[in-house]
Amino acid sequence: MLRTIGLMPLLAAAACVPGYTRAEIVYAEPAEYVYVAPPERVVVVTREVLVQRGWVVYRVQQSGPNRVIWARRGPDEIVRIFVTPQGDRVAVRGVWEARDRGRHRGWERRGPPREVIEGIDGRLKEH
Repeated sequence: MLRTIGLMPLLAAAACVPGYTRAEIVYAEPAEYVYVAPPERVVVVTREVLVQRGWVVYRVQQSGPNRVIWARRGPDEIVRIFVTPQGDRVAVRGVWEARDRGRHRGWERRGPPREVIEGIDGRLKEH
């Protein structure tokens, strides 16, 4: 019990450290877009759409069955697109974050990257 009490301030401080929105938070949100397509196809389309819209894709991370596509536009904007297989379907979620140059000096969530997600939606519905 004493160890747990000693860790509490550390955990509280870690929760306040500014950074990217945790993936668990994004996965907990309902998926607006679900497709019957292989995850690899969704990743390829996502990369193409991001590049067409001026983003630089710098990482495609595999986390279990999920894929996370990281892209940046300049030093102050980050987009992450989460591709989650669900049986024969794939759910797509996204988060757009910008550097907070104010008091916190971390990253602040700007919401979903609507332009990117709608571009992915249009491309996947074409086929």
